[in-house]
Amino acid sequence: MSAPAEPRPSPTELSADDWARYLSHSLGREVRVRYGRARRQVIVAYPERHALRVRMNQAFGRAPHTVRDAVAEWLRDGREARAACRELDRFIAAIVPTLAPARRTRLVTRGATHDLAELFAELVAEEFATLPPERRPSAITWGRRGKRGARRSLLLGSFCPETYLVRIHPVLDQPAVPRAFVRYVLFHECLHAALNEPCTDGERARHHGPEFRGRERAYAGTAPALRWQEENLPALLRSARTGKPMPLPHSSKNPVRWLQGVLFGS
Repeated sequence: MSAPAEPRPSPTELSADDWARYLSHSLGREVRVRYGRARRQVIVAYPERHALRVRMNQAFGRAPHTVRDAVAEWLRDGREARAACRELDRFIAAIVPTLAPARRTRLVTRGATHDLAELFAELVAEEFATLPPERRPSAITWGRRGKRGARRSLLLGSFCPETYLVRIHPVLDQPAVPRAFVRYVLFHECLHAALNEPCTDGERARHHGPEFRGRERAYAGTAPALRWQEENLPALLRSARTGKPMPLPHSSKNPVRWLQGVLFGS
């Protein structure tokens, strides 16, 4: 009995679901595909526990069969699939000039209390001076307050691997939050940019791997920032939830040891 024929996408434009079915069959594992409009990283893969998550520019919907096969080989073998990588590089070079301009994010760096541009300039000069510009954040900004206030967790900073944009939670822009702590949060997200490498093999994505932890420990501001976190998480959550200014920091009798994971989800 012959094996069932491999389903090949039709020559018409592919949907993200078409890609997911094709790649899942080709790789013999579940693959989840999501379209986006990224111009900097037009295709990125993130291994997860039970699946492989792929983000690709929607222009891949027009990819010919050779490129579709190349994507599958690249995801399976990574840089070892040299011919597939060359085919993929040629396709990407051809589509990039045709991509629609990315949606512009309104950048706000100067807050009521803290200036992110000033802090970022210090970090570049003192912590990331030897880092190539392309491995630094493309832009930084204060984020927007969510419609529903934080209750038990709070993401103080985020880094987008597609656009290299760093956002900092606006709850930190108040007098009760030390400048050094905001600087540490910004350092944490800049470090994500510095070490960001899309995953193409079978390993799980490790957002805070050994190298990340080592470099974070080496940063002089980490220890005092984490102490401040331990003492002020309840007040910080309350401020984010209610929108009211945070009171002056005070010592906590019960330090919150799980804070790092709560504040930095990626």
